[in-house]
Amino acid sequence: MSSIASGYLSCSTDVTQKKTLPQLLGTRLQRRRQRCPSEPQLKETVIQFLRHHQNLGDLLLEVIELVNPNSALICRNVNGSMSKCLSRYGKVNPEHQIANSAGKGAFVASVLQEQALQMDLPVGLLAARASMEKIQQIMQQGTMPKRAVVLDSGQRRMLACLLQSMQELLSSNMLSRLQFIEEIWKAKELPTLEIVWRLHKEGIVSLEELLASNPDVSAVVCWLFNDLCLLCLGTEDEHQHEEVQRQILLDIVTVLVRNGFQKLNLVESNPKVQHLMQVCFTVLGKMIPWLLDNVRNEGEKEDSAGQKTTVFWLDMFDVTLFHGAISLDSLKQFFYHTLTQVLTYNPVLEASDAIRRQGEWCFAKTKPLLVTLYRKLFVLFSAEELITHFQQVLESHEVNWQYVLSSASTLLVCQPESQNYLKELLTKLLINSFENYELESIITAFLLARQAALEGPAVFISYAEWFKNSFGSASGYHASSKKSLIFLLKFLTDLVPFETAQYLKVHILYPPYVASKYRIMLLEYISLAKTRLSDLQVSIEELGLYEDLSTANAPPKPQCQAMQDVERAILIFENSGKIPSSVMEASIFRRPYYLTRFLPALLTPRLLPPAQDSRMVFIDSLKKADKIPENLYTNYIHACEREKQGEKQADVSMSEEMQHPMEPLRVLTTALEELSKVVTEPSDSGVVSAQIAVIFGQLKTMVDTDDDCTAMDKPIQLETAVHELAPVELEVRDLLLKSFCQTFITATNFSPPQRKGEWASLFVKMLCGHRKLLNAVLTRVLHLITRQGSSLADVHILGLAAFTVHLHILQLMLLPVNSTGRLAESAGQEGLPFAEYLNQFLICRTGELLTFCMRFCTAAVAYAISLSPSSSIDIIKLSVPSGFVQKLQYIVPRLIPEARQEQETVMEPMWHNLVDLHLNWKTAVLSLFKHRTFKELMKMKELQLTFHEWLMSELAVQPDKDLLSDLDRQDYQHWACYQLYLPCPLSEGGCGGDLETACRIIINALMDFHKRANGQYCKESECSELSSLSRSCYESITCRLQEMVFDLEKVWTKALNKSSSLGNGHFLLDVFQERVASLELSNLSKKLEHQIELQVFIRLLVVLPPGLLFKTHKDRLTTTLECEAFFHFTNTELRNDCSKEFVIPFGVTLHFFRGLLNTCVEYEEPDCVVADILNVARTCCPLLLLSATFWWLRLEPVLITQWKRLTDDTFPRELQRMVDNQCWANRLLSGKTECSPPDIPWIVGAFLYFTVKRKAGQAILQTIMRKICSENELVSVLCFSLVDLISSLLKPKDSATLTVALKTCADVILVLEEQNKSWLNIFSVANKDRGPHQILYSILSDMEIKLLPVAFYSLIPGLDPKLLSSIIKRSDFISVAVILYTAMVKLFLDGEDTILVSNQWDLRSSKQPDPLGLITRGRQFLLRTIPDCPAQTCSQNQLQAAWKDIDPELKAALGHHLNICNGDVLYSEPTML
Repeated sequence: MSSIASGYLSCSTDVTQKKTLPQLLGTRLQRRRQRCPSEPQLKETVIQFLRHHQNLGDLLLEVIELVNPNSALICRNVNGSMSKCLSRYGKVNPEHQIANSAGKGAFVASVLQEQALQMDLPVGLLAARASMEKIQQIMQQGTMPKRAVVLDSGQRRMLACLLQSMQELLSSNMLSRLQFIEEIWKAKELPTLEIVWRLHKEGIVSLEELLASNPDVSAVVCWLFNDLCLLCLGTEDEHQHEEVQRQILLDIVTVLVRNGFQKLNLVESNPKVQHLMQVCFTVLGKMIPWLLDNVRNEGEKEDSAGQKTTVFWLDMFDVTLFHGAISLDSLKQFFYHTLTQVLTYNPVLEASDAIRRQGEWCFAKTKPLLVTLYRKLFVLFSAEELITHFQQVLESHEVNWQYVLSSASTLLVCQPESQNYLKELLTKLLINSFENYELESIITAFLLARQAALEGPAVFISYAEWFKNSFGSASGYHASSKKSLIFLLKFLTDLVPFETAQYLKVHILYPPYVASKYRIMLLEYISLAKTRLSDLQVSIEELGLYEDLSTANAPPKPQCQAMQDVERAILIFENSGKIPSSVMEASIFRRPYYLTRFLPALLTPRLLPPAQDSRMVFIDSLKKADKIPENLYTNYIHACEREKQGEKQADVSMSEEMQHPMEPLRVLTTALEELSKVVTEPSDSGVVSAQIAVIFGQLKTMVDTDDDCTAMDKPIQLETAVHELAPVELEVRDLLLKSFCQTFITATNFSPPQRKGEWASLFVKMLCGHRKLLNAVLTRVLHLITRQGSSLADVHILGLAAFTVHLHILQLMLLPVNSTGRLAESAGQEGLPFAEYLNQFLICRTGELLTFCMRFCTAAVAYAISLSPSSSIDIIKLSVPSGFVQKLQYIVPRLIPEARQEQETVMEPMWHNLVDLHLNWKTAVLSLFKHRTFKELMKMKELQLTFHEWLMSELAVQPDKDLLSDLDRQDYQHWACYQLYLPCPLSEGGCGGDLETACRIIINALMDFHKRANGQYCKESECSELSSLSRSCYESITCRLQEMVFDLEKVWTKALNKSSSLGNGHFLLDVFQERVASLELSNLSKKLEHQIELQVFIRLLVVLPPGLLFKTHKDRLTTTLECEAFFHFTNTELRNDCSKEFVIPFGVTLHFFRGLLNTCVEYEEPDCVVADILNVARTCCPLLLLSATFWWLRLEPVLITQWKRLTDDTFPRELQRMVDNQCWANRLLSGKTECSPPDIPWIVGAFLYFTVKRKAGQAILQTIMRKICSENELVSVLCFSLVDLISSLLKPKDSATLTVALKTCADVILVLEEQNKSWLNIFSVANKDRGPHQILYSILSDMEIKLLPVAFYSLIPGLDPKLLSSIIKRSDFISVAVILYTAMVKLFLDGEDTILVSNQWDLRSSKQPDPLGLITRGRQFLLRTIPDCPAQTCSQNQLQAAWKDIDPELKAALGHHLNICNGDVLYSEPTML
């Protein structure tokens, strides 16, 4: 048979070289056609010819043309679909083609049978051998390199024809499949993969049959593995054969997976299946190490062949390719097996290597091909399944730590839900390690925790936080026993030689919790860790004062950290005025760092400013505290002098030194652009997470961040100064914000925020891992919104609003925001989440700010509502900043009148209005305002805009820059007050329909705003209080209050007429008392705040109707008027007002009398009403009448004019009496001597004193006083002059003022002494019952009463000696003098002198003595005058209270002079014997 076959082959070769069979037959047919032979004769001739010249292999290829030269050859193309290879002879009828195919099969069968009979071989074996020999020839005729696994186009056409013939033979049972398989394995060269694949696809020999037929597993595995590797490697003409390669590989892998991962019951029952499974399983198992080797070599070679080969095989892990071809269980088993192989491949790295190198295995640094493999393997499994599989592999295998940790990073980044399962795994590992003291578990836990922390806070908590949570408290895993503690410390000790510096810092600064009795063990570890740090050239002593530790970055240079510490210390010094405690502690406990790092950074030579700045003041303070050595300070001053000459050169060198390369910035830009593309693609969230992780890794390489271990424990510090950031860091900051805004708009244009909001959350979380960048970005956002908001484009507004919302959602992850410098001064409240902190700066003062706030808050609230996946209002509320909702409730009705009407509720999505190409803000705002969710939010108590909050917002508007005109603003305010808030229930922030409640709220708001505006405007500019209020709606809101008060008075009048038991109340004074009650007047700051409250209230009091000061009572038929509440207010508040000068202000005094006249005319006898009120005032509120006496010349014309307008009756007699008093004083001053008017003596004396003071000074006071005979009038004049003296001591204007005051008091005392009047009891400060002069003390303030001893010793020692001698002889002088001296000493010891000396303008240029000098002068005066006092007239009882408080020398002198006997309570000389 072989010889015959060879003959056929040779013959076939000659024939094919000369003429083909159709050509030969065509020539014969022409000749016979000429001879006209019959059809049977022609067929017989052809058959005889073929029998003598046939080649079976060529026959299988060419017989189809013999059957019908004009037929179309049907073969399969490379994709397995049917295509036609048309002959050059054209097309024929399909029916004729089908009829002739049967003839072709019969012809081939006859030839095979004849050959088989001649060779004595089975037909099936002969066909199998012929087919295999032809396959070998086709393999040898190709143009591909030796052992190519794919065919060229010519080989592919020949093989298609051969396969067609073999199918015909199989259908007629002329070809044996088993014998053909045997021939395949007997061949010298096994068929290529494409031939095997085509045999498989055409159903001639399946791949399963082929693999199962060879008992030599190793040979089969070796052949298939090598050809698979070659198939992945590809060919030179990649584009032509790439699709064929992929289809071949896919089909083969499908067979391998389907048979390699079958159910065990099927495998065990069938040996052939078990054999096939072993082959498939082994081949797939060998492919994974080959793949990992290629991945490991990625980047080492210049060509990309290895990478393309790897990618080719990685594509086979695409789950969608196997849909329907492989069961899900088999596919999962394959993926599990592959993942296990990856994690356990080549486990040569030990745990110590992992500890040292795991920073290189984070997600951003993992090779992309390896990441792709991980992500494809993770697709079929949930996070919980993967974490469980990780745990099983770690417990049962030796693992490759690089693959374990890099795959863990990929899992955490690409499947965020795996974070919680990882925490559970860490908990299990730690519990197991400390229960069984298993070292492997704790090593695994530490490695996984550190690896997760490397991916930043967007993925996992920082390592420092995890370590503190696990071991930092008494509830830690190690705290149960001493053995557990020793186990932990030994483990940490064993890690020390392999640890990097950042982890050692965490363990030192946040050590494990240790009981005091075991602390020596912890100290041993800390000592060892510090030694390791010194070996790494990192000193724990050189840690910055404000340094944040990091688990991901190397520590910053000590010089850079020291400069940051200096800047932070100076900022703290600016705010507090004191040297920071951290600096003081460092100068003592961390002296090496303080002397070698901090001071050199602080004392860096510079050009000193003309005036001392904060840095220089800070240096001087340290110098005064002896914290700067003298030589360092001297060298610094000299170096600063030399710095003047070299300033420019230093600036140039500094800028060159700080310049960063720009290449990393382009890399970051590319990564951000890629993120913008990724978020618009319908891919899974893992792709976005992976790209965010790439950006995170790039940021870590670009920005010199501080260590971050403790960053999450500290509030976010917003800095206004940007000079601390390098130029590249500023560009990174702006690039991040710009990219976020652009990506946000791009993403939301494709789909609503609910579907594309995850990337933004991950982006913000990623920023949280860069605390330095986060601070810079937040500061920039704050600056853009508060200072450039009106100039921002819509894109920026939408992007910044979304950024703020995501920050608000992550507020549990971020600590509150604080600020420093000038930013802190303008912030109302510190320690708030960023969104609420930002809300403080969104003050709607102008029309531009109102418009911007409306747009920004609309975008933020609409985005937050659209972002929430739930329809629950409680869940949506967590995403919405409350301040923004309140801002919209204020601004929208103000700027859009349509919003003031009741709006229909809509439920349609609102976000499309904001991303519309032609954005209409009014439409967008109204769609949000009418949305059902927003209406539900407005009903929530914590999100409601109360009446008080509305008032504070409205008061801040500047009318000259408002978008509303005066009339429009008035209409809006009327709508808000009367239609919105007045009928609104109290529980919803309204007034409950009560006008009095509305007035109370408005008064409180006006006072709050008055205080805030006064402090804020005067801090920003040196403007007056009135000008600051004029730039607000203070006046218009005051008008609304006046309108409501007038309406309220009508309500009271109507109610009083209806009921005999009702009466109007002093609600205005009640408001002030309630505000005062909330203040704790225990310290000086609260007292000052109380004084401010009083001043603000007085200003508000005088603009309201004066009738509010009076209260009307109706009892049956009797109606009475009273003013007790105002009298109490005057005696308690106005009397002690530190801003008053002698009397209460004119405005308040006039307001009272105007109210009195307006109210009394409503009664039948107004004169009696005025008399009753003023008579009560004489005894209960003398300060009010004293003020009327002081201001009478201004009060009289106003009151007379008002009375004439109100009634034709005569002027009330009590007021007329005051007119007479003033006339008497004027006549007395003109030289006329008359009897005193029939009025209370102190009122008469007040008229006289004030008239003299106004008209003639006090020069003629002594002469006029001699004309007065009444003792009470003279003493009252002395009292008034003493008040002037005290006022001169408290608030000295010049030296002449104090001199005049002393001279006036001396003149009055002289007159009193000349008339032998009793006057010393006016100084009886210790006597609660001050006798006839008790009424005068109710005029003085508490501070003036306390300072009477000061006035006494400022006045009496300086009197004329003759007058002083007369005073000393008085019986009560010595007791009064000693008591006053004791009171003055106590005043000094209690610190009350601060009020006296705090306002001294110049002690050296005035006659005012300092407190200590005054005490010394008083003591000397007593020692000098005691011998001249009449001892027998002194009352011991009066001195007993003050006896124990005087000094021994004074006590001895007084006791000796008074001749006190032994046993008495006074001092006695000691017995010397």
